Amino acid sequence: MTFIVASLPVKKLIDLEKIKDLTDADYVELRLDYLNQLPDVHSFTELTRSYKDKIIVTIREKDEGGVNSIDPRVKSEFLKRLYELNYLYDVEAKFALKYNIPYEGKIVSLHYFDRVPPYEEVEEILSKFTNCIRKVAVIAKPGYKQLLTKLLEEFNDIAVMPMGSDPLERIAFSLLGSKLVYGHVGEETAKGQMYYKDLKKILSYVSMIISSPSTRTG
Repeated sequence: MTFIVASLPVKKLIDLEKIKDLTDADYVELRLDYLNQLPDVHSFTELTRSYKDKIIVTIREKDEGGVNSIDPRVKSEFLKRLYELNYLYDVEAKFALKYNIPYEGKIVSLHYFDRVPPYEEVEEILSKFTNCIRKVAVIAKPGYKQLLTKLLEEFNDIAVMPMGSDPLERIAFSLLGSKLVYGHVGEETAKGQMYYKDLKKILSYVSMIISSPSTRTG
């Protein structure tokens, strides 16, 4: 099953009020790296408590597509506190390893913006993590389709996505087994995102076709 994620850039804390309008997505990703600095955990949880089961907290590193540089010590403590409070978050694999961030039951991600890495390189990193969703985003350069397809074949509980390609390709990879597909809510947070409501419509339509009796009987 593929989950649709509506990615919300949080530029001011008041933007968190938009969550209530996005609950038709399976999850709402809160991109907190759009803030100049992180809020204190208590203030954040007070503002998001009602939607705790619907949100993914992401504080993206700048070298992996983030907007603002967040003090790694502050980010580390923020994520560890969210883990204690059982919030779902997305953390970069390299950051998780360096700062000993708990990752079980969370999303661990890798982003390649300027090259398509060899499969062995990605496999080595992903193999360090278990009991989580592993996410890989790769720039749409020669070889990216082969890499993402092989990752889907070799790993369970994985989400893959190209960046900078036709947005329909993200849907294609979700049909091949990618666990997550991200859409924007009016402003792309990564190249190649489709409006999340359009994702819902297309995937719903495809699901209807696949499950129809005429399709099953040929």
